[in-house]
Amino acid sequence: MTEFISALIGGILSLIGTFSAIFLQFKKQDKDKHEEHSNDLVSMIDIVTYKAAKIRNNELNFKTSNYSKENTCEIYSDIERDFHSLDQQIQELITMMSHHIDNSNAAIQKLLNYYEPLEKRFNKFKVAYKIYNQRYESIEFDKNAVTFSKRKLDYVVEEFVNNMKQFAKRLYNHDVYEPTLNQIIPKEEAINNNKFINHNQ
Repeated sequence: MTEFISALIGGILSLIGTFSAIFLQFKKQDKDKHEEHSNDLVSMIDIVTYKAAKIRNNELNFKTSNYSKENTCEIYSDIERDFHSLDQQIQELITMMSHHIDNSNAAIQKLLNYYEPLEKRFNKFKVAYKIYNQRYESIEFDKNAVTFSKRKLDYVVEEFVNNMKQFAKRLYNHDVYEPTLNQIIPKEEAINNNKFINHNQ
C-alpha cells in the first residue's frame, strides 16, 4: 500500500512537472510572439516615415512648373505613386495594429488623425495638378499655383513625420527612423508672381 501511494505521488509530481514545463514553454512562446509583433510594428512605422519623406523629396520648383509641363507631369506621377505607396503601408500598419495590440482602437484613431490632414492635402494638390494640366497653355493661367500647392503638401508631410515620431515613442518607446527631408522651395522664387493675385501661400 505504501509503495502504491509513493508511486501515485511520484506520478502526480511528474505530471505536475510536465504541465509546468508545458505552461512555461507556452508562456515563452507568447512572449517571443509579442516581441516579434512589436518589432514588426516599429519596423512598419519606420517604413511609413520613409515613404512619407519620399513624397516631399520629389522636388517641384517654380522654374519647372513654369517652363516644363512634361517634367512637371513626371514629377507629379512620382509624387502620386509615392503617396499611394504610403497609403498602402498605412493600411497594412492599421491591420497589424488591430491584430496585435490590446485595445488597438485608440491607437488606430490617433494614427488616422495624423494621416487625415496629409491625405486631404494630397487631394488638394491633385486638383491643383489637374487644373495645371488642363490650363497650362493659357497665358492668363498662373503656373506657380501647382508649386505653391506642393509646398503646402511638403509642410504637412513634415508635420506627419514629426507626429509619427511621437506616436512610436509613446506607444513602443521606439526612436523612429528620421528621414532626410528636402528644404521647402522658397515662395519668393515664384516666377512673375506679381501678375497674379490670391495665391494661397
